[in-house]
Amino acid sequence: MNIIRLFVIAALLLASNQLYAQHAKLLKGKGYKGFVFPKEYAVWGFPPENGRYTPSSEDIENAEEILANSMNTAYMLNKQKQYKHPPINRKTLKRYIRQYVGHVLPDSSAVVEIFLHRGLDMNDEDFARDVLHVLDGGANHWYIRVNLSKKEVSDMAVNGIS
Repeated sequence: MNIIRLFVIAALLLASNQLYAQHAKLLKGKGYKGFVFPKEYAVWGFPPENGRYTPSSEDIENAEEILANSMNTAYMLNKQKQYKHPPINRKTLKRYIRQYVGHVLPDSSAVVEIFLHRGLDMNDEDFARDVLHVLDGGANHWYIRVNLSKKEVSDMAVNGIS
């Protein structure tokens, strides 16, 4: 009997998650197009962690400006040293579709995680459904954190080359 109750509860939880599932909001700006995931969104199926927030359009605009201004810095070039010519630069930045997830750090700094993708045959609904995690694919898929309070980038990761 307890197994049936657990099964029913699990089924109801899964059904309610699908009923109330939220999609990301499409946001377009000068030189970028992306999807902002709300703080309540279960990224990769995990419940939202503490400290999540929904970035505003102004936050995204600021994050994009910080990112663009950081493109030719030693930090960004060093993160791409496996390439003869760094493929991620100010000119190529506009070719990526973004996915944004917001966090507030313990020191109250606002951070926007940006997942950048290009070369995928997907529509907007697919990008709005969940944050994509692509293995390999090289510079077509990468990630960076933008600290809005400190106006700096960190944790850049370019996917591997298969």
